[in-house]
Amino acid sequence: MLPVMSPRAWLSFALWIPFMTACAADPAATEGGNNTDVTTTTTDDATTGPTSGPTTGDTSGDTPTTTSGEVHTVPEFGGTFTVIGTSEHGLNVVRDLEFNPGAPEQLWTFNMLSHGTVIFFDPGSEQQTSEVRIDAYGQHFMAYPSSAAFGDNGNFATCQESRNEWNVGPQAPDDFMGPTLWPADLDIFTKVGQEFPPGAQEGSHLDMLHQAPLCMGIAHDLGNAYWTFDGKRGNLVRHDFQADHGPGGGDHSDGIITRYLDATVTRVENVPGHMELDHATGLLYIADTGAGRIMRLDPATGTSTGKLQNEMDGAMYTGVEGADFEVVVDGLDEPSGLALNGDRILVSEHGTGDIIAFDLDGNEIDRLSTPARRIMGITIGPKGDLWYVDAEANEVVRVDP
Repeated sequence: MLPVMSPRAWLSFALWIPFMTACAADPAATEGGNNTDVTTTTTDDATTGPTSGPTTGDTSGDTPTTTSGEVHTVPEFGGTFTVIGTSEHGLNVVRDLEFNPGAPEQLWTFNMLSHGTVIFFDPGSEQQTSEVRIDAYGQHFMAYPSSAAFGDNGNFATCQESRNEWNVGPQAPDDFMGPTLWPADLDIFTKVGQEFPPGAQEGSHLDMLHQAPLCMGIAHDLGNAYWTFDGKRGNLVRHDFQADHGPGGGDHSDGIITRYLDATVTRVENVPGHMELDHATGLLYIADTGAGRIMRLDPATGTSTGKLQNEMDGAMYTGVEGADFEVVVDGLDEPSGLALNGDRILVSEHGTGDIIAFDLDGNEIDRLSTPARRIMGITIGPKGDLWYVDAEANEVVRVDP
């Protein structure tokens, strides 16, 4: 394991302050398989506001709820919130969750203060187990992860809310930061290149590109290409890793980075702005957290401005102006999580704890109030059910009818 890094520890402590009510267990203590107790909070049809009590522990009638008697029109919404993961499993300010499309029995969670993952196997079932996975070099390649997205080729990528404060040791921030490409192969991820200090391999990451410090959201495009929310400069950026360099390598020169200069977004510190590409239409949907809106980008439009300056590691770096970038929904209270499901956009509202369903024209269809204290990432499971994470309570929750 890595030696204690005092400057980094102080930085982690400072970022931990808003989450101090969420007490995470020592991740090392949960390494390997871990059986899970699943708890539920039930409401009558639909809740009209967050519950004032916890959703962990014994919830057999002692958890306060508010009910409206309304019937939800969106099938993903329900009145039962089943907690399947907590800090006891190693969750440590959990901000995103994704099912692995190549192994849909795996639910991956991404944790801000551990710089790593907790993977749940057969989540929500009696057979559920979990495993903490933290790369030896996660403090750089998965530093304060805000979001993650799986590709269609056995890889996934993470976005880091970091200015590169650690690179094989603590350092002054230099903004040499961006998305990281990882293998979903559990024989490689966090298993290869774990020697410290590094030799020929620096961890198990497959590739890294830069030009997106304080990255707040990520979405898969195709192959090894991903979209990112650059929170430092306030733009949308497309990163194409192309051919990865293999586990622990360092050659990023074949990468292609395209900045959409007038596709502007606004970061809220510690609150991700998730996004997703509609692969059927090619349109990108973004939770613009600071502006309180959902945006839609048409990447097929716009004009190249040519090469941009200050590329850091030899990748091709260009700009685009004039792309169609429109408001779908505005007036939201810190939209954070975003998931597309058929002809609906599902959005978690960090400011209220609600999950809201819109049609593709931005009309509100339905609204679900959750018990979440700080709701962030949401996703649709393999069975079509809705899942979310609560960063303050350190919970992974499934919404049931």
